[in-house]
Amino acid sequence: MFKKKVFVLLVLLLVLIVGCQTAEPETVEVEVPVEVTRIVEVSEQVEVTRVVEVPEEVEVTRVVEVEIEVPVEAEVTEVANVFPSMTTEVLAYTSEATGRDYTVYVTLPLSYGMTDLNYPVVYTTDGDFYTLPTALTAGMVAFGQEMPEVITVGIGYGGSAMESLQRREEDMSPEGSESFLQFLQEELIPDIESNYRADPAVRTLAGHSLGGAFSLYALFNAPETFGQIVASSPSCGDACAELGSAYAAENSALPVRLYVSVGELDEPVLPGVDSFAESLEASNFEGLEVERPILDGETHLSAQQRAYTSGLKWVFASE
Repeated sequence: MFKKKVFVLLVLLLVLIVGCQTAEPETVEVEVPVEVTRIVEVSEQVEVTRVVEVPEEVEVTRVVEVEIEVPVEAEVTEVANVFPSMTTEVLAYTSEATGRDYTVYVTLPLSYGMTDLNYPVVYTTDGDFYTLPTALTAGMVAFGQEMPEVITVGIGYGGSAMESLQRREEDMSPEGSESFLQFLQEELIPDIESNYRADPAVRTLAGHSLGGAFSLYALFNAPETFGQIVASSPSCGDACAELGSAYAAENSALPVRLYVSVGELDEPVLPGVDSFAESLEASNFEGLEVERPILDGETHLSAQQRAYTSGLKWVFASE
């Protein structure tokens, strides 16, 4: 009886041992509170640490790469030339005639440093806007042997665009034209011809819009100063025709080559140019040569480049 009880106990013990060795491990889900630190503004690469509270403290480190925008101060290099192969010198004047300051841009032709020649000079009004286009146009036309190489002198003001527009109104309006012309004749031109190899026998004045009107003013008030005039879209109405009539009352000769043009679509300016052309025909000045094209498809603003290109070719055609 005793042996039977011992045997049963041994069997139960054996079953318990085997069951413990083959049982599957049990998975237990445990909620772990997490404390997270959040960085809102980041200005550079930072290292962020997140602490997780568990029975044993664990420190987790994560590197975050952040792109940032940094303002850059651009360093501007001053360039001596407005065009790589054409030297431009910038001159400052304070005029006694007008009492105003001027910034004058003198662009030399490609061959200037390789010869000892004297060059014709093209003076252009509104130099802040038209010096570079005029110099490049003249250079390309000269390269094609359709005109000689020239020195380009742009008469500007050097300030903002709005300042330039205001000062040109003061200089080239009927009230300011006399003193502005005096500045050119007595101050600017003598200085240019003293310091550069400029040919005093061949001077051209080019102007657009109000500058074109001033060019026609110079035609009748300084024909001995400028033998060639390019007047693009002159905005002077009947005033330019009246200038011609006044000049014709005392003079019969006007030895100038004049190119005066206007855009086909420039309706405000067209009547004044027509009136001016009629007064020239009626005056029949001795020595005056005139070319007066209507530029098809051009407006007041778009006509300038085409007028300067065609005008410079035409006035130099006899050279």
